[in-house]
Amino acid sequence: MKILAVADSHGSPVPLVIARENVGRFDKIVFLGDFFDHEDEEYCEQKRNFLSTMDFKKRHGGKVSVLLGNHDANYLLPNMRKWQPEHADEIKSLIVSHLPLLEIFFVDKKWLFSHAGVSGVWLSNFAADDAGTFFAQTNADFHSGDFSRLAFCGTDGYGDEVTQNPLWIRPYSLQKSAILGFNQVVGHTAVSDSERVKKSEDGDTLLFLDSEPFLRNVYAEINTDKDSFEIKKFARIWEKF
Repeated sequence: MKILAVADSHGSPVPLVIARENVGRFDKIVFLGDFFDHEDEEYCEQKRNFLSTMDFKKRHGGKVSVLLGNHDANYLLPNMRKWQPEHADEIKSLIVSHLPLLEIFFVDKKWLFSHAGVSGVWLSNFAADDAGTFFAQTNADFHSGDFSRLAFCGTDGYGDEVTQNPLWIRPYSLQKSAILGFNQVVGHTAVSDSERVKKSEDGDTLLFLDSEPFLRNVYAEINTDKDSFEIKKFARIWEKF
């Protein structure tokens, strides 16, 4: 399968433009989450981008997977910081009304897509016999309104802990604790170009696609049949879309 993965938008139109311009070239397009919250994009732009992405998903159905990010999940969970409290109720309503179109995980063969990455330490808390079945069940539970597996799992507010969940774990901890047997594709933490491709301690590939707020232009082309990938940058970032 040929997959295009785009990372966090936080209201930027660039990831959706990348997806639209390349939709005919790929079997699957995966959005890695975080549609809300950012000082560089007004709330109206965040809302417009989220709804446009939902429309894109509706038009292309199963060809598109839209994953949830921590900045989206914060509005679903109690006792989590709402970066835009004045819009918190509306953001929650927007997400809940589109639950069937959203997921926590997408998996194809040995390639695993989530917002921040799956720690084997975190997964072990659920005594899952089969990771693929667990990922599918988590998506199903999420669609039914069970958000319990999205809960923050640690004491470090930044999320840099091997116990942390797939919406919050940071690159350093993911490298140390990544689930065995899967290459992972994530957003969540902006890294330099030299840090985008890493190996877990078990030798699996980790791709980090998040980019700086004024860019949002990094994406990956992945061939899961050949276990190959290429990380690219969208060139026309300064145009007004």
